[in-house]
Amino acid sequence: MAYPRLPPPRLRTRVRNRLRQLERRWRRVFPQPLAPWTAPPTARIVAGPLGTEITVESVGQLRTLLDGLTLTHSLDVTVTAWQAPWPGWSGRLGPVPGLVSQSVTLPRYGRGSAHVQLGLAAPVPLTRLVAAVLAVLEPVHPLPTAIRADVTYDGDRPPWLPIELGRTRPDVFLESSRYGLTAPRGDEVIVVDATAASPRGRARCGPDLPSGVLTLRGDSWQAATGPTVVAAGRVGDPLDARQSAALARLGAATVAGAQADVPPATQAAALAQIAMTGVVLHAPELAEPAGKLLAPELAALLTMPLPDRAADPIEWELRSVAQRREALRGHAAAFAMPYPTLSQPPPVSALLVSRRPGNVVRAVATLAAQTYPALEIVVGLHGIDAPADLAAGDRPLRVLTLPAELSFGEALAAATRAAGGSLVTKVDDDDRYGPEHVWDLVLARHYSGATVAGKAAEFVHLTPYDATVRRRMASELYTDVVAGGALLISRGDLEDIGGWQPVPKSVDRALLDRVLAAGGLIYRTHPFGFVYTRHADGHTWDPGLRYFLRNPHRHWPGLPPYAEFGA
Repeated sequence: MAYPRLPPPRLRTRVRNRLRQLERRWRRVFPQPLAPWTAPPTARIVAGPLGTEITVESVGQLRTLLDGLTLTHSLDVTVTAWQAPWPGWSGRLGPVPGLVSQSVTLPRYGRGSAHVQLGLAAPVPLTRLVAAVLAVLEPVHPLPTAIRADVTYDGDRPPWLPIELGRTRPDVFLESSRYGLTAPRGDEVIVVDATAASPRGRARCGPDLPSGVLTLRGDSWQAATGPTVVAAGRVGDPLDARQSAALARLGAATVAGAQADVPPATQAAALAQIAMTGVVLHAPELAEPAGKLLAPELAALLTMPLPDRAADPIEWELRSVAQRREALRGHAAAFAMPYPTLSQPPPVSALLVSRRPGNVVRAVATLAAQTYPALEIVVGLHGIDAPADLAAGDRPLRVLTLPAELSFGEALAAATRAAGGSLVTKVDDDDRYGPEHVWDLVLARHYSGATVAGKAAEFVHLTPYDATVRRRMASELYTDVVAGGALLISRGDLEDIGGWQPVPKSVDRALLDRVLAAGGLIYRTHPFGFVYTRHADGHTWDPGLRYFLRNPHRHWPGLPPYAEFGA
């Protein structure tokens, strides 16, 4: 059978971006109300003497079925409403001991029924098999770490527990509960699986998005706009595709009442999980016991009144970004372990290669002001001398003198070899970075499971006019392009695809193309905290300044006047 030939990748990208723009415009002109919530079909599980068959609607539903006590000789999983995160993507089966046979059938066009079958030489715990299957069906890419503890549990698996950490051995290292862990001093730490409660797919927050009420009853939550319930679930359970899609279109929600009949841990877990999705939450009667279980910064934001409906729409976006950032930092499993050695974020190296000595001092100072705690700065002086006043405060700073004849790719490779971080982020000497920029990239890398996390050149400073425009771009999605000066990748992934290309220009595009060709994913988080700078000339990609002035979403004289950009 002859299959239709696909257009070239760049043409597919242009078509896809154009369709996104048309879809956003259509939604603005003809906004659709959120659909009433209907519970997903009950999972079907058939456990025989030798094998187990599971049928679920979504990958999120499959996550709730992890049972470490059941042993099985084979596993047959069907996900009826599967969707690929990016066209053409498919994951890789995780490690399975004694694997004899495997079969993976995915829908040809990335949406439909997905089927995975595994045959084994000897019985294996169901948890381990489901974890291997999840790696086929969704991005599973944990942050690099120098230490990782096993969390043992009795009975049901805690829903927040990352798959790679769970064990059922009786030797308990950390005492777990449904909503988190018990700290050494006896306090409960609320923990959420951020890979299943994140802002992926989030629409841009603003007063035009619907607002609603978040209600907690027992161990359940529901979000409603007026009399219509638009999403509901059990507190702590991983969000499935339909829950995530509904919450992504909900702009704000007020928490109903004081919730006196709901245990504090249940309240805190629900608020942390929903805040991670980007819904702007307001809890005017947040009970003190629940507030104490939340990260202090998150609790303070939740009690603040919602922005006024007539306020600058960016105020709504900034509130959403701040809430989900604090929820992720304070309660995502990767950062919320109660033991300090287990909650340290991975070290990041910022790579700054420059031929312009006049820009280096300011760029290093901007990086030194980042809030990310484990950041080193690697400066590659590309054919120039070191400025006399180059300093990074208490930050580790490595300065390399690189020959001018090296290509830009070779200079980046030299800076990478000198870097000590598990993750590296490329920065440009003339772009602007807000204080939370590096944290945003690391958080996006965590919850997206992508190989590359980055930001778009959405806020663009045009130096000949000393003005900044905001382009009409989408964020919190998988894509094929992020700005070269705002991307983050692990050292291991960079080395796996062959490192930087030894070319004088288009180094960033070459990297992204090889990530996609190797089966990796690129994720674009929100644009705040990064301003891309355009000059009159000298750029590899140069459509002219008028390109950026064509129908911008917003514009400002100078730089945007928001603290997210360091203003």
